[in-house]
Amino acid sequence: MMEVVDAHLHLPSPRLDWPHGEASRRDLQAELLLAQLDAAGVDAAVLVAVPGAAPVDECLGIAARHPDRVAVIAPWDGDEAPEGVLGVRLVLSWPPENAERLRSGGYDGLFDAAERRGVPVSVLAGGVLPEIAEVARARPSLRLVVDHLGLDQPPYLPAGDPPWGGLPDLLALAGLENVAVKLSGAPTLSTEPYPYRDVWPHLDRVLSAFGADRCLWGSDAHRVSGRLRGFPPVPPYPGQHSHAQALHHLLDRAGLSEAERAALFGGTARRVLGWPARS
Repeated sequence: MMEVVDAHLHLPSPRLDWPHGEASRRDLQAELLLAQLDAAGVDAAVLVAVPGAAPVDECLGIAARHPDRVAVIAPWDGDEAPEGVLGVRLVLSWPPENAERLRSGGYDGLFDAAERRGVPVSVLAGGVLPEIAEVARARPSLRLVVDHLGLDQPPYLPAGDPPWGGLPDLLALAGLENVAVKLSGAPTLSTEPYPYRDVWPHLDRVLSAFGADRCLWGSDAHRVSGRLRGFPPVPPYPGQHSHAQALHHLLDRAGLSEAERAALFGGTARRVLGWPARS
């Protein structure tokens, strides 16, 4: 049976306050996460640590207890990456000073260090993909992963106008073999109900340009559902969808070969992030 790896999750946000202590709250958080994976039909997941929404120590705690099912990507400020993480992440598109720092070369030392150490770097880079292209060209051994198709997505950011207007900047990266892309959050840009057929032509362009061996499926389920921890709950919005819908809108689509499915839903993530498959 084909393995399914979710390459982009944060942490679930319990709907009620938990008055029973920090240790038991962390246990609850882990159990909620595993239950969500099981319910959606996901075998393993990469937690993307974010201050507040998914603290790195909590993510690493879950991964330590469930190493066959959970791994972690951590934010990075240039210090040594925490022990036990698969890779690091840089938020480059906001606030505006981060984008300016990127343009002025302020992150060059971090990219150089990641290339030397062989650490894959995930980037939230809507609006700055041309600069990411320059980073990738200058460092051909640096593994870069573009989050969320390189696009601004609801519900916590407004979609672009038009929503897919930034796609050419992403497609321009396809010629750089050290760049991969997460197909996370695509249904948030849909104006149709499940299975979100209006996003398929755009995803087809990405798959055709990059190939399934450089595309990773990720749900970002806690963001797209409007239940991101540390943020107020989001009212229903067009494109809101469940974890299972995030998976099956693409997994069940006709036209993907078995080899493409195996790459998209696990193989690429395992290889690009250096997370060996379970034995």
